[in-house]
Amino acid sequence: MDNISDCQVTYWSHQAANIVRPIFYICIIATINHVLFWIQFIIYPSVRQCSMQWIYAYLLSDFLLIIRFFLFYAYRWSSICIPSSIRLIICYCEAIFDNYLNLLQSYVLLALNICRYLQIVHNHNVYSLNRSLLIFVHLFIYIVPLVSHIIAILCGWSKLDNPSGDACDLLPVSSIIRIIILLFSYFIPVVLTLIFLSLILKYIHNTDDIRTKEIADARLKHHRQLVIQSVAFYSVWLILWSPHLLIFPFSHKSSRIGIVAQILNYLSITVDPIIIACLDARFLQAWRSTKDRIKTSLQWRQSVRVPAIMLTSPSEDLVEPTSSCDTN
Repeated sequence: MDNISDCQVTYWSHQAANIVRPIFYICIIATINHVLFWIQFIIYPSVRQCSMQWIYAYLLSDFLLIIRFFLFYAYRWSSICIPSSIRLIICYCEAIFDNYLNLLQSYVLLALNICRYLQIVHNHNVYSLNRSLLIFVHLFIYIVPLVSHIIAILCGWSKLDNPSGDACDLLPVSSIIRIIILLFSYFIPVVLTLIFLSLILKYIHNTDDIRTKEIADARLKHHRQLVIQSVAFYSVWLILWSPHLLIFPFSHKSSRIGIVAQILNYLSITVDPIIIACLDARFLQAWRSTKDRIKTSLQWRQSVRVPAIMLTSPSEDLVEPTSSCDTN
């Protein structure tokens, strides 16, 4: 039959397997970090705040990138014979969802900073006052980038690169398409994110209209904390995450520079939950509570241990021993 004759086993080439192996080990560590983070989210109600929904959306996209890597990594190690039509669909999914999820993160962080700006500068709690609008924005951010990738493929603006024994990738067909992709996937969301972040920091730092010294000191303290959080998170974000978005319109992911960008990207995914957990007081409290619970459990187990005492005779434990220096 045609389906049997068209069947083929997909595999990693020796060179591609060696290249992708460091990312595999990084993803194992990243999985542990993310699982520990989401365990805290499930156990402690204090960290399940509506105002952190964009942070959770960002970390969820991280976790989906890890799952995507493991699925397609295992797919090429399996010995399953797959028809060419199904292989083509899988190849498109592999190429699209890597770019899509990374593009998604840039707009999720933009939405986070716009909501923070409205909440801090204009004292407008969008999370309680504009819930319907937030749902629409979530759907818009999740759907539009995916549809744009599909449109680019259907219109011939991007072509599928499917090298034998290596990962699939989408490459723009012209320089104009590359510039447009780079503009909408990186420069517009990143620049807008940094603009809104700078407006927030400028507002908090300005204490000219505050008469009370205590309130001014509290705002300056909040400003310092926000500066430290922002510098720590966005420095890691820009250094580790940016190369992947800047390179993917111009180079295949399995090229030398593409592999370096991928490794940096997965390192960013690995440290994201650690940075967020360390910079947010609610997660720090959750980690302390977990540590205290483990410590209390270990102390309780040690306290209930009763050492075994062996008795040679029933009277030996009752008779007081006689000192050797006693005399009649």
